[in-house]
Amino acid sequence: MSVAGKTAIVTGAATGLGAATARLLAARGARVVAAGMQPEALHGTVAAIAAAGGEAVAVEADVSDPAAIRAVAARAEEAFGGTDVLVNNAAVYPLGPWHEADAAQWDAVFATNVRGYFLMAQAVRPQMLARGGGAIVNIASVTFYWGEALLVSYVASKGAVIGFTRALAREAGPDGIRVNAVGNAPGATAATEIHADQDALWRDVLDKQSIKRRGEVEDVARAVAFFAGDDSRFVTGQTLLVDGGWMRG
Repeated sequence: MSVAGKTAIVTGAATGLGAATARLLAARGARVVAAGMQPEALHGTVAAIAAAGGEAVAVEADVSDPAAIRAVAARAEEAFGGTDVLVNNAAVYPLGPWHEADAAQWDAVFATNVRGYFLMAQAVRPQMLARGGGAIVNIASVTFYWGEALLVSYVASKGAVIGFTRALAREAGPDGIRVNAVGNAPGATAATEIHADQDALWRDVLDKQSIKRRGEVEDVARAVAFFAGDDSRFVTGQTLLVDGGWMRG
């Protein structure tokens, strides 16, 4: 497997896409540092990896906190000697009319969804340089491509993630660090549970998609694993939409 023997940090690894990505990378031979804010679920992710014969450690961390980010990077070095792969996945997504949101809410979204990604990348850079390079995979969202009502701060933050991915790929490439993003469509995660009318949500999603089924977290995790491993060693600065053909490029 192209990630075998590598150490991967996955943020937001307690549930949903983060948990699925952590499990898949471990199943393919990576050693995983699972970071997140829900202790019981987070340790459940690590326990599932261990039960399947993989290696993983849990770090309870809020990536909006710079000190917590440094602790995650330090744990990767302590447990596994350093980081080869960073999956920036943790995100918050308050739902509501844009004119009712305040500056504090906007700042909280960007602190996790953008600044957290930036600071995590900074924190693991010395480890990646010591190991001859690495891969950073940022989780964006297909919602950026058309704009989504009632999620203005989230959509704006995901647009920032795509810009961050492109610029960092340009700057980090000479150091052997590749940077890519995955833009996923709605799947069965906590991010979609915030919508009050689930039937209407899924009717709208499936109407727009070319592939007429709900996306699964495993679909996205496979794309993340591709960018994380050596199979994509000549790919950087890209955003891959895993959306069932919703945006079609």
